[in-house]
Amino acid sequence: MGHETSGSLCNLCRYLDWGPDSIAASCSCWRFACWIGLAKLEKASARTDGSKGKERIKAQQNKGKLSTPAKPLKPWYLILAYDGTDFAGWQRQAEGVRTLQGEVEKALSLVFRVEVRTVGASRTDSGVHARGQVCHFEAPEISDRSDAKVDHVDHVDFVDHETLLRRLRLTLPAAIFAVKLGAAPVNFHSRLSSVKKNYSYRLSTMHVMPFQARQCWTCGELDLEAMHAAINVLHNKHMDYIAFTTGENEPDYHGPVTKSVQLSMKIDGDIICLSASSDRFLYKMVRRIVGALVEVGKGRLSPNDIATASRQQIPTAPPVGLSLDEVVYPSDVQRLLASCK
Repeated sequence: MGHETSGSLCNLCRYLDWGPDSIAASCSCWRFACWIGLAKLEKASARTDGSKGKERIKAQQNKGKLSTPAKPLKPWYLILAYDGTDFAGWQRQAEGVRTLQGEVEKALSLVFRVEVRTVGASRTDSGVHARGQVCHFEAPEISDRSDAKVDHVDHVDFVDHETLLRRLRLTLPAAIFAVKLGAAPVNFHSRLSSVKKNYSYRLSTMHVMPFQARQCWTCGELDLEAMHAAINVLHNKHMDYIAFTTGENEPDYHGPVTKSVQLSMKIDGDIICLSASSDRFLYKMVRRIVGALVEVGKGRLSPNDIATASRQQIPTAPPVGLSLDEVVYPSDVQRLLASCK
């Protein structure tokens, strides 16, 4: 379906049911920027010669793009899945560095028509994936009426959450998928409210299909029995994991270095899936647990020595196979998340 304008809206935006007063709806690029129109303006800006031309197009982008929130802000939560291969990690960085948080905030700002800032449950590293990242943010309810119309009516029909979720999915890059969007209870915090994070790491003893290669570490033949024995040494053991991290620990974020981790391994042909669960993990801790287990599988480290190995003996596995699968919250918080409208 072509992006041809018909009146104030293009055919595609009409098909997607974007309201005529939505910031991400109008295809008249001199007034508002739709999710495709904005991309066109940014592309045009890159080709424009001279600072005056760039400033003019930037002003056109910003005109109506984001507004100061006149309506009261409310808490929201968002569950995300993403392929982290082409991003410099989750955390927002300097301008020009493409991050997952930055892309998510751009999309949310367009959908909610205000500048949105998120807080993620986990600061996944560059190249790390997710099936269940959670973030929270504040934004107003959205109506497809203009502000002028809203001021003169007794009742406003706000856009339902499913429609907002659909708009967000269409606005996000292809590598990021919005799994669920909803209202959050007061005082909900995506990181501090959590009680556990579940990660998985995929290994392969043989070369994999191209579409699997972005999410699997091919590391050759492994002694799986030795790896099972090493997992039994670490599983649920309350121990000092300082050798399984790099750099300095941040107690407020990572928690103490003494932890208990639940570990398991599943084998499906040539694919090995390692799972790790704990309340909080140290920096690069899961990747270094995997690195240590692979060292055992290669015969370079014995299962009984894995708990007392030094930092120098433990390599960090590449990010390619790691995924944040789930962020777990207490049952009462889960019920509140499910019931909030």
